[in-house]
Amino acid sequence: MQQPRIVVLGAGYSGIMAARRLARKLHQQPADITLVNQSPDFIQRIRLHQLAAHQSAPKFSLTKLLKGSGINFVQARVTQLNPQAHTLTLQTAVGSQSLSYDYLVYALGSRVDMTTVPGLQEYAFSLGTEATTHVLRDQLPTIAQRGGRL
Repeated sequence: MQQPRIVVLGAGYSGIMAARRLARKLHQQPADITLVNQSPDFIQRIRLHQLAAHQSAPKFSLTKLLKGSGINFVQARVTQLNPQAHTLTLQTAVGSQSLSYDYLVYALGSRVDMTTVPGLQEYAFSLGTEATTHVLRDQLPTIAQRGGRL
């Protein structure tokens, strides 16, 4: 009998926790657990405000975090999900590849919708990703020169 293939998408708090708990729970049973994440690092979103203040926010290597856990790590972005065939298409640094699964945990997190509320794009900043946090950081000197407050 083939061991079950479990794929966890997303290596935020929920994805890492799900993968590690599955690995612990199934440690006596054969299972192939794979964690897929676009970034090679775990970044604590609750600390992204530190980047806007020119402080460093800690990053943790997913390879190091998962070492010895029995969890396979694949750095890739999911470009297609086919639930009928139980396959994913991944874009990795070396090209496109397919990944099959028996069980899928979808833990890709959340995103800030900056388009629904009128005026939000013009007057607000999101701290949801490193890139959007850097936009705020770059704007802070201009905001301060105008007497703006944060």
